[in-house]
Amino acid sequence: MNKNLMNSILLIVGIFLFTIGRADEGEQLFKTTCAACHTIGKGRLVGPDLSGINQKKSKEWLVPFIKSSTTIIKSGDTDAVAIFKEYNSIMMPDVAYSEAQIVSILNYISSDRSSGGQEQTVITDILSGTTLENIKIGLLLFSGKQPFTNEGPACVGCHKVKDERIFSSGTLAKDLTESYDILGSAGIAAVIKSPPFPVMTAAFTNHDLTEEEVINVTAYLKNVSEERYYQRPTDFSTTFAFFGLVVFVTIFMSTVLLYFKRKKFPVNREILDRPSKVIN
Repeated sequence: MNKNLMNSILLIVGIFLFTIGRADEGEQLFKTTCAACHTIGKGRLVGPDLSGINQKKSKEWLVPFIKSSTTIIKSGDTDAVAIFKEYNSIMMPDVAYSEAQIVSILNYISSDRSSGGQEQTVITDILSGTTLENIKIGLLLFSGKQPFTNEGPACVGCHKVKDERIFSSGTLAKDLTESYDILGSAGIAAVIKSPPFPVMTAAFTNHDLTEEEVINVTAYLKNVSEERYYQRPTDFSTTFAFFGLVVFVTIFMSTVLLYFKRKKFPVNREILDRPSKVIN
């Protein structure tokens, strides 16, 4: 009897510890991947507020959607397409999580909601109190003229903006000219702090921006968005094409000139063909 009781207690404790472990994993995964674009009970950010999501949708729908929203949207799923259009047609990045990990995230969302996470809170705009100085520093950081404290890569390496103050031509990632209109200050800051995109995540691993740098870059992007109608950035494509043509012609002509001056025969025929006196 005592042995059976002990086994039952150990089983209950084991289940409890396993559940706690899963909850901790779900919280960690949520904060690492989801928190950049979603809140639980604090209103919409880049994506929808996830409070009550488990009651609105079944796990059978949520798990594949979270794993690859791109696939579900392209399949024509009505709800997925509606969400995609409602949130500015921003595609949620696919995640390389197992079904168990995604379920742990959903369980964390439910537990956070039940503990009061669904209560609406007032979100303070991080740009309140910013000045032109923040915008100037943000421009320097974005363009790479001023390095980030933790040596992160400059934004222009992958992005471009419509701003005649800097030369930006990054095409690896999105044009950020209208990013503030789409995401708002909270959305931009969240993406910078916890990048949900694989390339950006890899680029900023161990190179996190400081809180002040996040504010400055966000302030700059807000300024870019507000001033975009008045910008006439220089188009360097014609200039690059012209100089490319000049370099090509120069190399081609140099090759032609060197070609005619090359050594044409294995011996110096000019000397060989000279008339020589034969002495008997």
